[in-house]
Amino acid sequence: MEEAKMELIRTVKAPENSSVPILVLANKQDLPGAREPRELEKLLGLTELGHGGHQWHVQPACAITGDGLHEGLEVLYEMILKRRKLAKERKKKCR
Repeated sequence: MEEAKMELIRTVKAPENSSVPILVLANKQDLPGAREPRELEKLLGLTELGHGGHQWHVQPACAITGDGLHEGLEVLYEMILKRRKLAKERKKKCR
């Protein structure tokens, strides 16, 4: 999990990814011992990413059954729309 956290941080800190929304699919939720979304938030350091302007969401999912996949993509879509709206508002203020 530490390797995943470090890779996520490295990716998020890249200038071209500034304020890009993040969706984490917590797969295999159908298996015993699957990590809870709140636990993954802590392990991946997602709360710290929010301070850098990143929106994020952890979606419990099961790829075999498809549970949670549609919901996760819906949340990602909404985060993208929100980011676009904020970018347009900032652009207007700069004029």
